[in-house]
Amino acid sequence: MFTKGPTTNTVFLTVIVVSVLLLLLAKQTNQLNRFKQAISFITHPILIAVDSPANAYHWATDTFSSHAQLLAENDRLKTDSLLLKAKLQKFEAIEQENIRLQSLLGSSFKLGEQFLAASIIRTNLNPLTHQVVIDKGSRFKLYKNQAALTADGVIGQVIDVNPLSASIILLTDPNHAIPVEISRTGLRTIAVGSGNNNVLNLPYLPHNSDIRLDDLLITSGMGGLYPKGYPVARVSELAPAPGQAFMTARAITIARIETSREVLLVWSQQQPIPILSKEDASIPEESNTATSNE
Repeated sequence: MFTKGPTTNTVFLTVIVVSVLLLLLAKQTNQLNRFKQAISFITHPILIAVDSPANAYHWATDTFSSHAQLLAENDRLKTDSLLLKAKLQKFEAIEQENIRLQSLLGSSFKLGEQFLAASIIRTNLNPLTHQVVIDKGSRFKLYKNQAALTADGVIGQVIDVNPLSASIILLTDPNHAIPVEISRTGLRTIAVGSGNNNVLNLPYLPHNSDIRLDDLLITSGMGGLYPKGYPVARVSELAPAPGQAFMTARAITIARIETSREVLLVWSQQQPIPILSKEDASIPEESNTATSNE
């Protein structure tokens, strides 16, 4: 009635056969792995050699590309640096100009005079003539013999006026003389241009004059050309002149004539600056613009 199952011997034999098959399969797998490793060991250098040109090309391309980019970036940075330096120089020049103009304005307000600022556009400094040309003229109501000064002191007076410019004879011109007084004592005398930069002669001082080295000379207001009280020069040399009625005396101008770039044209309280009409005020701007464009 019952089916007879496999015997113990049959099961044992089956297990042995399966085990042997598994051992054989494992052995073959190990051999295959060793074979694959051997093949890989042989073919690896070949694959590297085959890939080397492509890898070298990509490396060279990347390297040269990076180098070119670095060179381009370096050139760009150099250009930017030059531009920034140029702008910085311009800013510094503007800053210095502002400082000079503020100094001019401060001097004018302290002196209580009306003024007009102008720029020096041409200079003529030789032993016989010391003159400058400025960029303001009769359109701005400048007039002949008008006093001109810098932020430090008197520089000269207007001798010729054109519509858009004017000429100023400097203190140091040998044909120029200015009435001055010693601020310490009030002694009046005349300072005459020497023909040398920043040097004035004082040819009319008697030997017993109360004057010292470094005394400040200011405008005396005599003659009506220069308003009283502007700094002119400081005494730099005093020497006796035997047999002469006057001593030898020289002074150094307060204004640095050879380095001045701007001047103030001064109107005294007796001669206030005229009020420009809209038409007069617009003409110089157009003329200046046309001149600058040319």
